[in-house]
Amino acid sequence: MASYEALCGIDFGFADFVKSGTPDEIAEVTAIQSRINGGGPISPQTVRRLKAVPGHYHLLVAAEMWCSDCRVNVTAMDFLCRQQPNITLTIVTKARAEEELRTALGLNDIRAPVAAILDEHYRLIGRFIERPSFVAERGVEALGQGYRNGNYTDSTLTDILAVLEAAAEAAHPLPRNEG
Repeated sequence: MASYEALCGIDFGFADFVKSGTPDEIAEVTAIQSRINGGGPISPQTVRRLKAVPGHYHLLVAAEMWCSDCRVNVTAMDFLCRQQPNITLTIVTKARAEEELRTALGLNDIRAPVAAILDEHYRLIGRFIERPSFVAERGVEALGQGYRNGNYTDSTLTDILAVLEAAAEAAHPLPRNEG
């Protein structure tokens, strides 16, 4: 396997990812971006948490524009990185992930998108697989078109934030008041 750092050096970013889609797929991503940028599904509390994340991190994401889960969740990850510039986003193909990431992430198969969440030294601290936990627990069918429209992108961000905040706490634990 190539190192996480080498894979992050591929520098295939969100704009390149979007350009790889069909006109309809690009329009869908643009609509989700507009909803997110307009203050839609992302809560002010989530934005505050994003901006407060200490340290540097990397999201190494296997994604394809033909995948509706990728269009929704990678768009949310792009928003995360724009809000917190100390977090970088690199996108690789699903085929590269099958070859390079599947075993390293302990997966039997790659369900796109899959993100390796890495610390500043490119060490794996967590992962995001396919859908946020909120959506996975309730089911895409139950949430309907709202999921595909990006209405639950806040959940994508809070799942990733939980990993980042836990890593930051582990690296710099707050003193406990014993007494």
